[in-house]
Amino acid sequence: ISLVLSILTAFLTFLLGIGTALLYLLMMFCIFGAIASFLQKEVTIGIEALILGFLLSPYGIPMVGAAVIAFLQGINEAIKSI
Repeated sequence: ISLVLSILTAFLTFLLGIGTALLYLLMMFCIFGAIASFLQKEVTIGIEALILGFLLSPYGIPMVGAAVIAFLQGINEAIKSI
């Protein structure tokens, strides 16, 4: 089980790195869209774009993935210590 968890955490860490890079690009598009919306006096759309930008930033959805990976690594270390 420890080997499977080690492989799973390595694979998920790899996917998290790629996913974070893609989400960072989407975050930048949301931020630029929010700035454009504010310049055109579309405040509600701008606020929605800022919220989406925060969720796509490294402090949003990727942080949940990092927490899951840390949880799996903790389980793996607990199994190894037995």
